[in-house]
Amino acid sequence: MELALADELFLIGHDEYSGKTKINNEVLSCGLAAAALGELLLAGTLVVESGRVAAWSARQNGDAVNDQVVAELQKVGTGHPVQNWIQHLRTDVKEVVAHRLGLRGVVRRETSRGLTGRTQVRYPAADPTEATRSVVRLGFLLGRPSEVLDVPSALLASLTTVIGVSIVVPMLSNGATRDRLESVRLGLPQELRELVKGVESAIATVALQARG
Repeated sequence: MELALADELFLIGHDEYSGKTKINNEVLSCGLAAAALGELLLAGTLVVESGRVAAWSARQNGDAVNDQVVAELQKVGTGHPVQNWIQHLRTDVKEVVAHRLGLRGVVRRETSRGLTGRTQVRYPAADPTEATRSVVRLGFLLGRPSEVLDVPSALLASLTTVIGVSIVVPMLSNGATRDRLESVRLGLPQELRELVKGVESAIATVALQARG
């Protein structure tokens, strides 16, 4: 089953059995917002220049994630930094991506109430093996230094690293894995490097707000 960029990152960011997030929810949401923008960049329907959204030609097409981003582009317009866009989109993006995955039967939404009375939402995978396919694929590709990753896989690997989820590369040491990931990131097209830099800045802002 072919999955969109944000769908793959969503699965990588959740435990396939419990459906709980592996990392801070706000950090994951920043990554998903970047991935939602990344889908349009990969499709050639969004333009990022000098760290700002410069133009777009995307149209609503019935896809929940695409339509959410396009609706916000229509309301807000161009000229704003990628970091600001990520912070703007992160509020609702997780639920929207989960809805898209749910429609395809990839995850199911489960709710429970904790001891504090707060509702907890989890997204266990319908097929745990399928849910880990993306991160396993990345580990395999990264373990072959002579192989050039395709651009979507390179972007997924970079976003996964930025949000703090480790990619296990059995054939490489930890240091070699870090070097390989840095090389992959530097090999991205300029506008995608700016997207990754934007999510780094957005995550740093989230961390500062949390401390405040």
